[in-house]
Amino acid sequence: MAPPVPGLQIRPVTAANYEAQLDAIGSLLTRYPFVSIDTEYPGTVHRPPPGRSENQLAPYERYALVKANVDELPIVQLGITLCDEYGNLPLVAGSDGRPLELAREVTFSDFDARRDRHAPESVAFLPSQGVDFDQARKRGVSSAAFAAKLAAVLSAQQQRQRDGELTWAAFGGAHDFAYMARDLLGGRLFDAKYMAEHCERADLCGGGGLRRVADSLSARRNFLEPPACLAGR
Repeated sequence: MAPPVPGLQIRPVTAANYEAQLDAIGSLLTRYPFVSIDTEYPGTVHRPPPGRSENQLAPYERYALVKANVDELPIVQLGITLCDEYGNLPLVAGSDGRPLELAREVTFSDFDARRDRHAPESVAFLPSQGVDFDQARKRGVSSAAFAAKLAAVLSAQQQRQRDGELTWAAFGGAHDFAYMARDLLGGRLFDAKYMAEHCERADLCGGGGLRRVADSLSARRNFLEPPACLAGR
């Protein structure tokens, strides 16, 4: 009989605990050197020229478009999930003693819809998924403080693990990696959406979201109902 599938704990990261949580992540990176990331941000305000889609842009034009949006729009959330080469996540004990797989969801304080440019449809969508912008401004961590601590953690990890490097992964990760590049991300990068769209499997090449790709691959799920579409989920 197969062992039961562990549940999942999404650990919130705010100004109150970001240093401790990044230290905990740093202590795990030697055993779990694969880092999956996802970001939530207030939409895009810079778009392709009229009559052209993003897919029709040259690589340098797409780069400039992503850079313009990331430079101007603050990040809202960052999801961080560690795993080993077999896809195993770090485990923690739940309140009932059963093992839970651990992921983290960082909330940032930078964004203020009254001041910052944003796409109204995105700012309307995120609260429907559980983002509280008022609480984020009060309790979230500033991206500058997070970046400084992350840089220290990654530098220490590189000193401990000279014979290896981290592998960073995302799905449709142009904006995810662009936001992380501002925070001194290093190691190998993989975009699962790009890989799916350019492989030889017709069921993966047709576009769509991460859940559709996961279903096509019969990927294991550790939840019964689909969670909210936020950074850590």
